[in-house]
Amino acid sequence: MMKNQNGNALIIVLLVSLVFTTIGLAIVASTISGTKRVETRESDIDITYKNKKVLEEIISEIAESLDNLPINNYTYENANHLYINNTSFEKDLKTQVLIPSLNSVLDKESYKNSVECLSIVDLSSGTPSANDIVHSSNECALNKITTKSIYTINKNLDFTRVLEIILVTKNPNKTEGNVTRTLKKRIILSSLPSFLKYAVGSDSSNNDEGLFLNGSPNINGNIYANQLAITNKAKYQLKNGRWAEEDSLMPSITGSIYSSTANLIPVLIENNFYKRVVPTLNHDSQFINIDFDSTIVQKINNILNVNNLNIELSSIDSINNLTSLLKQEIASIPITEISNTDGTIEKVLQQETPSTVIGESLEKLKESYRIESTGSPLIFTTPIKLNGDVVINSNDASITFKDKMIVDGDLYLVSNDNLAANDNIFVTGDIHIINFDGNFTSMKDIIAAGNIIVESEANQKINNKNGVTVKGTMLAGGKITIRPFNTSINFQDNLISLDAFTIKGDETGEEAGENDTVQFNSVVYSLAEAFLSNSNIVGAPYIDDNGVNKLGQLVLLAKKKLTITRMNEFNNFSNLNETSSSYLPDKDEEILPLQAFFYTEEDAELYGVGSLFYIKGGIFAKRSLEINAIRANSKVRNIVSIPRSSENYLSRFIVDYDKDVLLKGIDALPIVDKLQIIPDEFIIE
Repeated sequence: MMKNQNGNALIIVLLVSLVFTTIGLAIVASTISGTKRVETRESDIDITYKNKKVLEEIISEIAESLDNLPINNYTYENANHLYINNTSFEKDLKTQVLIPSLNSVLDKESYKNSVECLSIVDLSSGTPSANDIVHSSNECALNKITTKSIYTINKNLDFTRVLEIILVTKNPNKTEGNVTRTLKKRIILSSLPSFLKYAVGSDSSNNDEGLFLNGSPNINGNIYANQLAITNKAKYQLKNGRWAEEDSLMPSITGSIYSSTANLIPVLIENNFYKRVVPTLNHDSQFINIDFDSTIVQKINNILNVNNLNIELSSIDSINNLTSLLKQEIASIPITEISNTDGTIEKVLQQETPSTVIGESLEKLKESYRIESTGSPLIFTTPIKLNGDVVINSNDASITFKDKMIVDGDLYLVSNDNLAANDNIFVTGDIHIINFDGNFTSMKDIIAAGNIIVESEANQKINNKNGVTVKGTMLAGGKITIRPFNTSINFQDNLISLDAFTIKGDETGEEAGENDTVQFNSVVYSLAEAFLSNSNIVGAPYIDDNGVNKLGQLVLLAKKKLTITRMNEFNNFSNLNETSSSYLPDKDEEILPLQAFFYTEEDAELYGVGSLFYIKGGIFAKRSLEINAIRANSKVRNIVSIPRSSENYLSRFIVDYDKDVLLKGIDALPIVDKLQIIPDEFIIE
């Protein structure tokens, strides 16, 4: 009996020992497995970080190599456009820039063991083909490469390229597990000037110039500055002309700050930014400014050439003589003056000039011409040339000009009914386009040696086709003035003013928001000041070279001071609260964003206190840019009772950067002498 008990005890001891040994081994195995997972995870993070640096080095290599690819080597001029010699450009981009940049990085010992493969795919124009893939010496398999693209860039007419760098990682230490990640970095190669890369900026390094942020504007995008000053005092102007200041919060910037100097470091402290969030400072951005003078000379020469006007400017200095040269050239166009046998063109000794939409009284015209529709439509099928001032009035029936209209004098185009010019309009004096009712449509170019004034008050609530549409280029030897009063004016092409450029609405009928609108799919050049007031600036619909419906925007470049004022004055967002991390407003039916990029060679001042600025685009000043804004916690009703600023409320000055401008291939924009890189999205799979 005693022997059996001893035997059972031994078995129990052995079983207990086995159980504890098994548990111990399981714990050891679990510990080893956990350690292995930790090591694998650490390797994953380390390799991913290291290969992100590989992508950064590739981008740096590409940027340096682009210096050896001057754009002028790949263009030729033909009928108003610069065309790419596509074959040689594509070949040199691959062989001189992309492939050497990939292989240069792969040849570095510190990287080569952690890179499984490396390729670049061109996503510029839809689904990429085999020719759109650039491989390194370690090329990626096709299943690792993006095969779809949303971009529709015409590569035969545009230098812009959207490239995706694809890198697949590997772990050189196989004992740590099979660690692999696919890293994708998208970049844009652009020939456009650098100011289009930023939501807000100034290029000046002078102590008394640069970027001045007063109060609490909200900038959703990157900014560029070499001098930066920030205060919590927002300036604004009283009705009596005196200036005042309002305490505000600090500015919010949801992008990064780029600079070529170290001047900004003392300013980048928590107390200077909204909710104490300081944007990162970068010094790795290429900044290429435009040569404004040579650009505008080139653009004017293109317009003159395509319209067969025998004038060519040699430099910016020769623009001083352009007005007189235009007068001579237009007056000498060899078209026989139309006969007056049918009485449709009446020569009169004296007539009153048409009143403007704001009722301005103008002088009487002597020995001038009159074309007026009374009862039945008028259609002119041959070119018209008249030596003297001309008043054309679609009084109670439509008037259509199917061929050129040439006037050696001033021209007044007054539409009380539909008025259409299907061909070019050349005038040695001023052009007044005055739209009271119906619609005025110009299909081709309008060139005047003097001023061009476009104004409309056509009622679009009765007929949405009423208004003014200019589909061709507009060139004025003097000023260009646009006046939309409770209506919209549409521009589908580019405008050049050798003097000031002005857009000015009125303040009537705006209980439900701003009702004076100008639609643009245009680049506008002004050799003097630019002034915008009391108007919506929105994109005009258009169809691009690939047949895709797009929405345009205004790109305004001014030689002198830029002033934008009284936008959405005393209007308010329907929801004043911030509802997104970018501090942008919800969609609002009354407050439309200004779809525009603004640039000045000099200074710009903007005030978001009584005004409410919401720009979908960007604003840049070569010298000084000053922005004043508050974050209103209640509705702004007048300038004498400005509400307090508070956190979590929308700013009254918002810039939301629109990168689509880089991808549209706008041929009227200045082209710089080399491609530059704009970083885009980064993906880890």
